[in-house]
Amino acid sequence: MATITKIEAQAKNKGRVNIFLDGEFRLGCSLELVLTHHLKEGVEISELTLDELVFENEKSVALTKAVTLIGKNLKTKSQLKKYLTEKGYSEQIVNYVLEKLSEYNYINDENYARIYVRSVKNKYGKIKIKNELKLKGISEKIIDDVLSEFESEEDVILTLANKYLKGKEASFENLNKLYRFLLSKGFEYEEVSRVIKNFKEN
Repeated sequence: MATITKIEAQAKNKGRVNIFLDGEFRLGCSLELVLTHHLKEGVEISELTLDELVFENEKSVALTKAVTLIGKNLKTKSQLKKYLTEKGYSEQIVNYVLEKLSEYNYINDENYARIYVRSVKNKYGKIKIKNELKLKGISEKIIDDVLSEFESEEDVILTLANKYLKGKEASFENLNKLYRFLLSKGFEYEEVSRVIKNFKEN
């Protein structure tokens, strides 16, 4: 057993406190945690209780870090899991945070995929979009469901093609370069070929 000898507010964050046991600093945690567990100077505390406090504190800090990160930029479940793991949090803490954020809809891979597709559908094709979403940890099913809502990409391809060829002659060489450019953007071979064919015929 150890005795709480001092509880003091942190200088940079009044919502958090430092706890000293037997004259030595042992833990920084939220004021809410102190009030919940009725901690005060003179109270004896066991190592087991201290371990529980450390765990509760880690959950709170990890959740705050995750919410702050998402506030700056939307993240997928996989991205957030990687971020927290790299910060050194245990699997138990990481799973707790992911469950909490999913519960409050802070992370939703389907919503993320829809928002991402809307933001890039006028410059990338389905192949590239699919690969990018895979890299972000989105499941194959979600990707297929979201992309199935989008019809032919030929209008987008045509717009990009006209922009690419602006001020250029529709020569054999330029059309070949355009063909490679459009494929590099992730558009499907058949649709790119149809657009290039129309340029050649016209």
